[in-house]
Amino acid sequence: MQQVVQKNEKITFAWWNTSLSPYTKEGKATGEHKDYVLRILVQLITAKDVDVLCLCEVSEFDIAFIVENLAGTAFSIYDGTYRQGKKKFDICVIYKSELLEILRSEVISKIPISKAIYAGQEVIFNIRSTQETLALYLVHWSSRIYEYEDSPKKIILGNILREAIMLSIEEGGIENVIVLGDFNDEPFNKSITDGLGASRDVTLVKKTPRLFYNPFWRHMANNKLHPEDQGLEGCGTYYYKGDESNRWKTFDQMIFSSSFVRNGKWFLNESKTEIFYDLEFLNYIYSSKSKFDHLPILSSIERF
Repeated sequence: MQQVVQKNEKITFAWWNTSLSPYTKEGKATGEHKDYVLRILVQLITAKDVDVLCLCEVSEFDIAFIVENLAGTAFSIYDGTYRQGKKKFDICVIYKSELLEILRSEVISKIPISKAIYAGQEVIFNIRSTQETLALYLVHWSSRIYEYEDSPKKIILGNILREAIMLSIEEGGIENVIVLGDFNDEPFNKSITDGLGASRDVTLVKKTPRLFYNPFWRHMANNKLHPEDQGLEGCGTYYYKGDESNRWKTFDQMIFSSSFVRNGKWFLNESKTEIFYDLEFLNYIYSSKSKFDHLPILSSIERF
């Protein structure tokens, strides 16, 4: 009798700052920009088999446009675009409803002194096949125009986010936690290392469950050595045309709770953690006429 080999279960995530509706230019994207966003989304779904697409710099009108064009597919959408006081949120999650069921969502905020500081959004899912809980923490922190690198407020943001996550893990019993977004900080910045508690040292994370693992340290530089052909890959996720020394920054990251690298039922397949490169799209980013400045990022978790 032939033995049937069961395929690993997997969930692939993508994050992308679409530049559709930046803070001061909501709903002003051109038809060409919108069409190209759709093209990239379709590529992520078909070529990379993405199950969960997390987007930022989108408005309710952008989401309506995406919903219209994804009608009839297996995807549902969590709309995280709304206002809370003076704070405007610009996030959405497109997910396969056959894999995940959304349970609840919440804004992560705190009032240290007199004004609320908003650290992100928590979206809790049920994984249908295993009836396990998965928590996504979606981040779009302030641009460095408003909050400079390693500013005290950025570290407070990391602390607030960490407190919320640890509450879910230690009191809520949620092991599977992924933090993803546009941090407007790099993996080595204190907001992420000291504030959030994210490490590049996977061995230490395995020994210290309260740490998080950040695989995007690997994506801060080109992995080819000079004088080999450098190509266009491996420089970062965000391109800032005005920087005189390093135009590529790794602002977009996915960070994982220790269970994914330690002894959890789901594990991070780091070979599937990548930046999405497309030659034509890169040319858009390099163009002075284009509004695009971020590349999508991907990661996969798997379960035997």
